Amino acid sequence: MVHISLGGILVMGSVITLTTDFGTKDGFVGQMKGVVLKINPQAILIDVTHDIAPFSVLEGALVLRGVSRYFAGDTIHLGVVDPGVGSARRGTVVRAGNQFFVGPDNGLFSLVISSFETWEAREIRNTEYCLDNPHPTFHGRDVFAPVAAHLSAGKDLETVGPVVNDPVMLSIPSPRISGGTVEGEVIYIDRFGNLSTNIDAGMLNRAVSTVHVGNTTINGLSRFFSEVADGGALALINSFGFLEIAVNRGDASQELGIRCGVSVTVELSSMP
Repeated sequence: MVHISLGGILVMGSVITLTTDFGTKDGFVGQMKGVVLKINPQAILIDVTHDIAPFSVLEGALVLRGVSRYFAGDTIHLGVVDPGVGSARRGTVVRAGNQFFVGPDNGLFSLVISSFETWEAREIRNTEYCLDNPHPTFHGRDVFAPVAAHLSAGKDLETVGPVVNDPVMLSIPSPRISGGTVEGEVIYIDRFGNLSTNIDAGMLNRAVSTVHVGNTTINGLSRFFSEVADGGALALINSFGFLEIAVNRGDASQELGIRCGVSVTVELSSMP
């Protein structure tokens, strides 16, 4: 909770972040904000991004995992990347690391869940927390936004609905580790064309000797992009905590001819 002074009166405001694939052209995000503020005028709304690639649950999951570590406890993350909206898929609230995640149960919160030893998930069943007659194609506005708002106003997680013990988890291929070799693949390409892999920094327990992707071999890891010349390929640990391949001031996806699913091999040094 955040303390805010309004005209000398001390009130409580909860931070609610918004991450969607809605874009900003059509007013969808504005409608969601209006719903939140009508329920809790003291809510503090922060736009993380509304430019997740349409229907890309994995991209949304990566962004939510990346940003959540930089917010305080009690933050509520409203995430809507929902290609199955209107179907039998569940709506859910997840509590992990003293933060809350509200959105569809389609894997969007799976990277957050897998980052914590303990977590709790609840299915959204309490219709009192939703708008009347939710539209089948806009649960972001009619279900998830009001639930987030009610939580921010002090409602207990337990009142949202029953426990979910089997939240949907994304099927992200696991890297293979054999001796001094880690084999993974590209799982995400950002707007700069940088290639994020499924190789977590924690898997690189020794110095990196070489990184192989496509027809490109990169020696060692860089700390930042300009450690190599303009147009040069490099590998580093990105802000998501994963191994990334990039081209300094260039588009690695285009210039190296790499797409999602392409294998990446890391050779570790024999020395610690």
